[in-house]
Amino acid sequence: MAHMMLPVSLAGAGGVMPALRVGIIGCGPRGLAAAEHAFASLPGCRIDIFDPSPWPAAGPNFALDEAACCRLNLRASDVDIPTPVLSDHPSFSDWVCQTTAQAVDQYPPRHLLGEYLHSRFCALDVLFPGALTHHQQAVTKAWRDASGWWLATHIGEYGPYDELVLAMGQPLTQPDPTWQRWRAQAAGYGVSLASAYPGHVLQRKAADWAEKTVAIRGLGLAALDVLAVLTLGQGGRFSRGRYIRSGREPAVILPFSLDGMPPLPKPVQALESRFTLTGDETALLGAALAAALDLGPEDALAGVTHALAEPAKRMSGEDPTGWLRVERDKAGAQDSERPPLAVLRDGIDMAAGRKPASVGYCIGQIWRKFQPELRRIFLASDGPAETRAAILGFDRGLKRMTYGPPLSSAELMLALADDGLVRLAVADDPKIKLTAQGWVLNKHTHAQVMIDAVLPPPRLDVIDDPLIRAFMSEGFLREDEATGGVDVDDAGRAAEGLAVLGRLTEGRSIAADSIHDCFGVMTRNWARGIARATKPVHASGGPDA
Repeated sequence: MAHMMLPVSLAGAGGVMPALRVGIIGCGPRGLAAAEHAFASLPGCRIDIFDPSPWPAAGPNFALDEAACCRLNLRASDVDIPTPVLSDHPSFSDWVCQTTAQAVDQYPPRHLLGEYLHSRFCALDVLFPGALTHHQQAVTKAWRDASGWWLATHIGEYGPYDELVLAMGQPLTQPDPTWQRWRAQAAGYGVSLASAYPGHVLQRKAADWAEKTVAIRGLGLAALDVLAVLTLGQGGRFSRGRYIRSGREPAVILPFSLDGMPPLPKPVQALESRFTLTGDETALLGAALAAALDLGPEDALAGVTHALAEPAKRMSGEDPTGWLRVERDKAGAQDSERPPLAVLRDGIDMAAGRKPASVGYCIGQIWRKFQPELRRIFLASDGPAETRAAILGFDRGLKRMTYGPPLSSAELMLALADDGLVRLAVADDPKIKLTAQGWVLNKHTHAQVMIDAVLPPPRLDVIDDPLIRAFMSEGFLREDEATGGVDVDDAGRAAEGLAVLGRLTEGRSIAADSIHDCFGVMTRNWARGIARATKPVHASGGPDA
């Protein structure tokens, strides 16, 4: 197998500066961020990126061929990601204005963000000619010797690298027992299993599902993308609050979850200021979180919810104590006795300003706007792992509002329900039986298609990626026992010369699924760390004073 070597050094004034050699495995937004921050901190480094995608930096979530009906859950103006070295490159919102007819207060298709990120990768390649190489290959093996890290693909071996970064997004994951059972049975019964993503693949498959009953496992943001693909993606139209059928839709669509509750939409732009914390409120909530992370789990949650109470009361005019107590004990249980469609209608009316925001809705928006501070403070803490896990669980519970969809996506779901095309369902996966007639969700409903719209948990014990498994077996990656993610420091470092960035670090990080976290503090800490560790060397071999 051929060995492909990297340059050893760069000539510099007064001596020789070792050219730090970096290998980045995976190049979605986080891989791009790692490369940008590395060049910003250490302009003389050499970076090899390994990703089979033809569009480095876009990643699968923002692939350039993604279905146009799959949209960001952020307005273009809210995508605020730094450009550490590309000072002349436009922001995403400016780029949208320059290249499309869309307004910055709209929620653009996800592929547009992919096009923008890919343009940044291309600009980086121009700015650092010869220093950035994209290998359109998947890494199958990695090992370390005295010279550094080595990587193998189906083409050859690459290295050695001083630093290796795993920025793989969501690695291959073992299907859960229920999905494994269904997959084993599906072929024999002549029914169909599908994944929510890529959306453009699902859109093609859905062309064969007209007049079939389709079930969607999960009721998060992915389920809303699936609904759009099964309806708008099949030629349907949404106009003035009504859905107009194309005739190519499924007979009925059944999104289901344990509680049947959909996520609530973000407020319209004109209402955003109502949910903005004052400077003092932000500081008090930040201080409460920092102090809480050094306490035990119960006291920590009590401290954080106490700090949330005052701004929530100011915004809603209601006492939030009872709502917060229930949320701490069981997220979302406040609405467990209400019909899901009633909850959805209320959420739409609150987001549109037709109804006063409830205390729960206000808390969700407060926590959404606090996310940047939450990530920064959480990452800086070295408090008890059990406490970090408790705060992480609280944050996940509130994602039904903090990561809420655009108002138009929620309105589409409601219009589909009013049309009779969608019925929200309550179901427990293990109790759903698969028969020759399809999946039995209740006594009268059989689905011939099942779509998985549940994001796998960021835990090492369910990862099936052979590269990750090999790193684990060799002791380079260790599990955080409290959270199940990778045990890393605040720079993502898991072992000497090996860093992990992304959702597998949840437990040390928090809210890592956001595009903003890709360009956040952990990635910046990693780049600054490798720059500090790299010292100039004189031609004689001695270090600079």
